[in-house]
Amino acid sequence: MKKIRHLVNTILSAVIVALGFGSCVSQKTYDAAQEEIKLLKSENERLQSENAQLQNQLQKTVEYRERMEERKVVYGPRPSSYNEKINK
Repeated sequence: MKKIRHLVNTILSAVIVALGFGSCVSQKTYDAAQEEIKLLKSENERLQSENAQLQNQLQKTVEYRERMEERKVVYGPRPSSYNEKINK
């Protein structure tokens, strides 16, 4: 009976020690994963702000192009007296 009790205590102690060591490893892995998640979130925010800036620049370019297209209205050649009016 004493041998069985000793064997059970040894097995239970081994299980408790194994769980303790396992939690240390998994805690380190969890901490590393959390740190990586923080890095990825900061990179994601940086990329989103960069994307917003690029979208803003693209919108300004499109608006400028549209304004330039509106200005390009030519109905014919310059009048022959155009230079004479400027020089007066």
